[in-house]
Amino acid sequence: MTKSHSVDILNSGFVIKTAKTSEFNEKLHCEIEKIKVLCQIYPNLIVPILHDGSADGRRFYILEKKHGSSLSKIVFDNDYPIKRRRKIICQALDQIKSAIEIECSKKNDVFDNINLRLLEEWDKLSSIHELFDTPIMFEGRKAFITGRSIVEKALHLSNTEKFISIENAHCNFHFGNVIFNEIKNAISFIDPDCTMNGVDPYFGYSRFVFSFWHELANEIQDAVKIIPVENNMLFTIQNDDHRNIVQSITELQYISGISRWIDKSDYKRFYTLTVLCFLRSIRINGDLKEWKAPQHPRTATPSEILFLGLHYYLESLPANTYQ
Repeated sequence: MTKSHSVDILNSGFVIKTAKTSEFNEKLHCEIEKIKVLCQIYPNLIVPILHDGSADGRRFYILEKKHGSSLSKIVFDNDYPIKRRRKIICQALDQIKSAIEIECSKKNDVFDNINLRLLEEWDKLSSIHELFDTPIMFEGRKAFITGRSIVEKALHLSNTEKFISIENAHCNFHFGNVIFNEIKNAISFIDPDCTMNGVDPYFGYSRFVFSFWHELANEIQDAVKIIPVENNMLFTIQNDDHRNIVQSITELQYISGISRWIDKSDYKRFYTLTVLCFLRSIRINGDLKEWKAPQHPRTATPSEILFLGLHYYLESLPANTYQ
């Protein structure tokens, strides 16, 4: 995936985001406009733009650098006790809930066609559908259903559940876009997503819970290993701390772990949007060459790690707790 922008952090404390080339100007312009709107909706949660313009034919904008660390750094920092990391994750979810509730209060009358979005993403992954048909195990535990069944369940729910459409929602509460200021004990957000305009704001929750697997897939080398076992694929996380995160932080472990922030009546809606989030990321970040089951142990690809995350987060419990 071609990166659309560069980010420069100056000694003065300013952060400058600049389009890589003029072809990305519209994307950056859209982001600028969305940040300005969100600053009016929840000014205490979004980092505002200090200045924007063009230089050498490329759009840019300037933010004030917030003191603190992104959740990407905190969650994967084993110097932080796991209980402390979980507490910060819960604090972030509190603020994400506040933002999403405000966004939902400004809903449009038009409902977003989630079914169509899902079908489009699924069709674009046709070269790796065999992966979704393959039985898997994770850390010795056998999965209850196939990946294809998860997609089919989401497609069904996309026709039975009600989804709202919001033109100006953040939708991108990825760990890297959630900033925690330890001194002020405060959370703030950067980098809203302009490519998902009109999607249900609960997609923001999906972006958050999928972040752990996205980081494993794209930022960490040799994070997960695949071992063929009879007719199954066994996935194992290679780093003890990473395994501890997913097994100890309930909010990242399975869908019911987020019940403090999402009512059970909205689980099906959230389930569907989370499938959409993972499929979209597999398309964007993965290698979409025709997939074949490995014959020998090897390192998992980004596509396979994201597939594992989809499976584990939504279907690691034997009971369908969201139904």
